[in-house]
Amino acid sequence: MDLKRRLEDQWTDAVDDWIGQDQSVRTGMLDSWMLNAIGDLAGCRVVDIGCGEGRFCRLLAGLGAETTGVDLTEGLIEEALQRTSGGETYLVGNAEDLADIDDESFDIAVSYIVLVDLDDYHASITAAWRVLKPGGRFIVCNIHPMRSASRNFTGWIRDYEKKLFYPLDNYAEEGPREFHWWGKSFINMHRTLSSYVTAFLDAGFVLEGLREPTPSEAQLAENPDFDDEFRAPNFIIYELRKPAD
Repeated sequence: MDLKRRLEDQWTDAVDDWIGQDQSVRTGMLDSWMLNAIGDLAGCRVVDIGCGEGRFCRLLAGLGAETTGVDLTEGLIEEALQRTSGGETYLVGNAEDLADIDDESFDIAVSYIVLVDLDDYHASITAAWRVLKPGGRFIVCNIHPMRSASRNFTGWIRDYEKKLFYPLDNYAEEGPREFHWWGKSFINMHRTLSSYVTAFLDAGFVLEGLREPTPSEAQLAENPDFDDEFRAPNFIIYELRKPAD
């Protein structure tokens, strides 16, 4: 099976696993960073590219956005439709082309830990540019390249139970990284920080901000295991804008 097909099929086979996945790192930390980066949502049309089961779409709709979620995995879109709050639209579609979405039709595009799952991330970035109105914003959260680099994923290096450090290796060697998740072989795509930023700029976006999320005191008090986020960057958020005409 070629890489592109495998990246797509692994999600088809993992719908139930994802639905049952602990989402505390998103709900307990990342959502607040994403919402802060997105800003005021009132009256905005938002496309969530790679929306999964629609959790973030529902959150955005509840804050006043007119939200469209797009995902290639039919099982996840079925779940999103069953869970809808009534303020969202869901489409089965490819993040690499957004073929069923009109040009310049959204104020904000969101990619919430999706580029790491795509074979052609350049195409997805270009598609986001196409569907955004002039002056529109593209907010991208992804696995930090320093976390996705190692080919032999072992997690933290430990001395018995003590976490010593998180290994960084093969950083400049881009491509698939295989690991085990839910008892299955899974793949994420590793690219360097410079490759992502260059792809955004080549598409025409202006980089307005770059954030590396860490928990607040209140978030850390509620989720003490989030203390790892201060030791090695786990996520990165790019704040991008399509220039106005």
